[in-house]
Amino acid sequence: MTESVGLPVRGEKNPVFAAGLSLLFPGLGQVSNGETVKGLLVLVLVFAGLLVMLIPGVVVWLYGIYDAWATARRMNARAVPFRETRLLTVALFMVVWTVGVLVFLALAALAAFAALTVAV
Repeated sequence: MTESVGLPVRGEKNPVFAAGLSLLFPGLGQVSNGETVKGLLVLVLVFAGLLVMLIPGVVVWLYGIYDAWATARRMNARAVPFRETRLLTVALFMVVWTVGVLVFLALAALAAFAALTVAV
């Protein structure tokens, strides 16, 4: 890509990479596209959906994968504004993601414990 009309040259987003990040870590593909708030929203909705019932969480997760891929493609086509990826934001998101997984597992363990103690 060359510089035109005095605008800085920007790299392109990799849609497959963004989708892969969202597959491994819900919401991270959005964060890598520069959409931190959307990434956090996807993360929270996936955890909430998985905690309430499996299918809503999986549906939101699949949507997040598609959205990360589609947004990266739209940014490359200049259909939506290009946003830079900030390493600090990605690192902080991973901290939030890790804490979220730990909280999710703790709540799931409490729900299982409560179900077992009530049944007995």
